[in-house]
Amino acid sequence: MSLGDNQHDHDTPLTDRTPESQEYHDWASSVTPLGVESNVRSFDPYPFYVESAEGPYLYDRDDNEYIDFLLALGPIILGHNHPAVTERVQEQVEKATVTAMPQSVAIEFMDTVREMTPSIEMVRMANSGTEATMHALRVARSYTGREKIAKPEGGYAGAHDYALQSVYASEAALGPADEPNAVPYGTGIPDAISDLVVPFPFNDKAATERLLREEADDLAAVIIEPVMFSCGCLKPRDDYHEFLRELTDELGIVLIWDEVMTGFRLGPQSAQGRFGITPDMTTFAKAVGNGYQVAGFGGREDIMAEIIPPEKTEAEKWRTSAFHGGTYNGHPVAAAAGLATLEFIQDNDVYEHIDRLGDRLFTGLQEVADDVGVPVNVQHIGSMGQVYMTDHDIHRYRDTWHANEERFADWWKEGAARGALFGNPHQGERFFTSYSHTEADVDQALEIAEAAFREVDHEYE
Repeated sequence: MSLGDNQHDHDTPLTDRTPESQEYHDWASSVTPLGVESNVRSFDPYPFYVESAEGPYLYDRDDNEYIDFLLALGPIILGHNHPAVTERVQEQVEKATVTAMPQSVAIEFMDTVREMTPSIEMVRMANSGTEATMHALRVARSYTGREKIAKPEGGYAGAHDYALQSVYASEAALGPADEPNAVPYGTGIPDAISDLVVPFPFNDKAATERLLREEADDLAAVIIEPVMFSCGCLKPRDDYHEFLRELTDELGIVLIWDEVMTGFRLGPQSAQGRFGITPDMTTFAKAVGNGYQVAGFGGREDIMAEIIPPEKTEAEKWRTSAFHGGTYNGHPVAAAAGLATLEFIQDNDVYEHIDRLGDRLFTGLQEVADDVGVPVNVQHIGSMGQVYMTDHDIHRYRDTWHANEERFADWWKEGAARGALFGNPHQGERFFTSYSHTEADVDQALEIAEAAFREVDHEYE
């Protein structure tokens, strides 16, 4: 069913258009918690279930078509089932899958990552952004001999215990804005982990410097997204990254740029090329594989050498290095997908296209919201951005608290009911354009967005 066929359904609530998904969700919830594979995919009253995807479109169990700007939370940069990637994957599947012996396709992929990324002299593969940041932090602790890490308040850097600190919590729990507390995100995380994490306020130079200097003797690393897409879209201001690069250099702290979200999305050299900053280590995932489970971390050769076991004397035979391993690391199918993706973006006008459409989409969203009179602050850079349901300035994490989460979720559902996915219904997420989107897709999405803004403006009068 095309969007054109659905025009008469535009005023129909999403739940009325997805009865098969509702029935399926009832059954799926008996199989897996919340009926989904990852908590972020769950929303009220139930998620719809995708059956297929092609180019910039998703199709659900009820045969509804959606213009997809969620793009799998970022991995889809070329479009779903892009032939350049699919063909390479099919070729690799016929050769070999995992063997637990090194395969050349993985080495060639990593070499391409190294050639394209300014900060990476040596690199290893992983299977998810969570694994990439976990291993990068371990290597940094090994290199420095220190145990603590620092991360920005509101920043998400994966689902391991060290990263799940001060991601989301009440103001009372987080404490003062200029000296935030480390607060576990969710249960099941040992309290002792919080003692090893130093949160700091993004875009606040004075507070950041004071906190890092106070903890410098114990700090192994600062891990930070170059743009904080973990809470929508917080862009660096007033040369914040230049300041942080100089400060970590002075204090001997490993600076890790978490480019899981921005890597190969904001340009062929990722965000570090766009901003002209060279961190000590970099993590990457998502867009590098156009939908396949590709991830990794890399950095300076002397830091990455921590993974190499030392030559041992008899007295040192139990001494080890920073361990990095995993049966699926360097999976040849994932590596083939990554190599195909990187080769395609090097040979085509991918960034010109997705950035131009990103400007058209996000600028247009601000304009139609202003026309309707809904208080909205749209933030974006290149092909990535978010709509905050507030007209408050958005410079720091706590500014995002002014956004109306319920209104955003309602706007998202109205947009989905009309055939466009502006990310997912969580205000702290973000959405994207892809190489497969066209100007017509964006223009149609803006018409849908305007209708959805009008609906929520009426609901919240």
